[in-house]
Amino acid sequence: MKKRIQIFVIYIFLLNMFTGKTFSQSFEDSVMIANCEKWNIVYKKGMLTLSQPESAQAFTMNLSKLDSGKIKQKKKDSTDIEFSGSGGLDGSKYMTIKKNRVYNLRMGTDENSTAALFVVTNESNEKRQTFLGKVMSKNHEEENEVLSSESTINGTIKRNNLATAWKFSLKNFGNGGLPFSIFSAPEGFLTSEKDSLFLERASFKADAVLVNAEGHHVGAVKFRKKPFTIWVQKDMENSLQDAVAVLFGVMIAKKSF
Repeated sequence: MKKRIQIFVIYIFLLNMFTGKTFSQSFEDSVMIANCEKWNIVYKKGMLTLSQPESAQAFTMNLSKLDSGKIKQKKKDSTDIEFSGSGGLDGSKYMTIKKNRVYNLRMGTDENSTAALFVVTNESNEKRQTFLGKVMSKNHEEENEVLSSESTINGTIKRNNLATAWKFSLKNFGNGGLPFSIFSAPEGFLTSEKDSLFLERASFKADAVLVNAEGHHVGAVKFRKKPFTIWVQKDMENSLQDAVAVLFGVMIAKKSF
């Protein structure tokens, strides 16, 4: 009886803690929405067009790939040879394949632009059939298989008329190669000498919110499905607003990487 009471007390404590955190996050998101500019984004062929619902004002961001930055690495992990249930011989090797590509995302004119220079690293663990396996196997439909994959993005964002530069990192954009849709919150940060912002799960229709060191929500992004939307706090410095918008632009343009 005493043990049951203890378990019940722990359950109530955890439930209250979760409920309190959810309420606090919902409150912060509500405050953020009231103090943010909302931008709708259309992404097509490397160009992001930002517009507001009740304004004729529009901006564009342009994505370009730097061909000289492409690097591909292969690492052989192990080799297995076994008899399959259908009587064939399966010979497989397991590999880690890493690809790096360099991109530039620019917003604004040459005189007043903010740009992100970043490296996209795609790392996958794959099962590849060996030459012997191809000759002896009866299961040709399962020759190669991607077991898991992950993408990470690291780079800098800089405004051309300022010395300040922001470093950023992003990962966990998808479901890790799983055959079903499980989306956890994307991870990432945006930092400079005086600013420190990081991503959290949103409590409303956005996919992630950007939180400052004091815990205040200063921006949000919906990037997984159309329509793409960003929210950016009105009372931040213009340079930081632009950096946040470009960071969200990188997240929306991820399908091109």
